[in-house]
Amino acid sequence: MSLHKTITTGSRITRAMSITDALAGAFLTEKAVLDFDQYGTHEFDRPGVDTVDGKGTSDPHRDAQVIAAVVEALSDHVSGRRMATQIAELARALSAPDWGQGDRISITPCGWEWSDEEGCFVAGKSRDGSTWVWRDRNRNMHERKGDVCAISYTGTASMVATKRCNYLAWCGALLDLWAVLSRPGMLDTIEITGALPALAPWREADAKP
Repeated sequence: MSLHKTITTGSRITRAMSITDALAGAFLTEKAVLDFDQYGTHEFDRPGVDTVDGKGTSDPHRDAQVIAAVVEALSDHVSGRRMATQIAELARALSAPDWGQGDRISITPCGWEWSDEEGCFVAGKSRDGSTWVWRDRNRNMHERKGDVCAISYTGTASMVATKRCNYLAWCGALLDLWAVLSRPGMLDTIEITGALPALAPWREADAKP
């Protein structure tokens, strides 16, 4: 996480944090958890799972509980619980969704098998192809099923587009969280700044020589 600026407001000391840093503080540092079923989406008073000197457990800070509750309450227009779970997992990993950086189209076999002749694994083949029919020089008819190697494509344009759509949805969900958590008095010791992740990092990557 980045360094946070300390701000004194009256007698209260707050830390200026971006929305991604605040999420990491809640889910990684404070060990806040999502619990859609037991507590509901507006219950702030939930137990934590972090240990204290190896003895017992300690509740997350109230701000972490509030952040977790707001994440749980994400609406369906930003994918609701699925997005909430992704946000929490990425926050714990100090990461962002994969938007296809470095992806290149490639073809790989769907299976591998050991070859005693080659002394290594080779692409798996099966005789499920078209039937070949031919005549030899003596006009004798021959027939054989062709060897087929099943393949799969990775890094295609549609696969990259799906990843980028998910990244944009994540950014939209963070904007929703920012709008709620940046309200005055919402958090006790954190002030959410306007810093947000790049909306289209692939444009910056494409612009590099």
